[in-house]
Amino acid sequence: MNRKRETWLVLGILIVGTLAFIAEVTAPTQAFFNCKIVSCPAPACEDNEHLQVPPGQCCPVCVPN
Repeated sequence: MNRKRETWLVLGILIVGTLAFIAEVTAPTQAFFNCKIVSCPAPACEDNEHLQVPPGQCCPVCVPN
């Protein structure tokens, strides 16, 4: 290949790789497994706390009211 064609090929690969990386980073996170099959302990919350499931997780945690 000539030098100009190699330069465009490398530039194209870099642009596509950068766009793929940006798409992966900005995509919403999804659980890779079904939360129905996860066995979670139910923590005993203190006064002025309640159970809440954080985004992207299956098990509840105690959070302040």
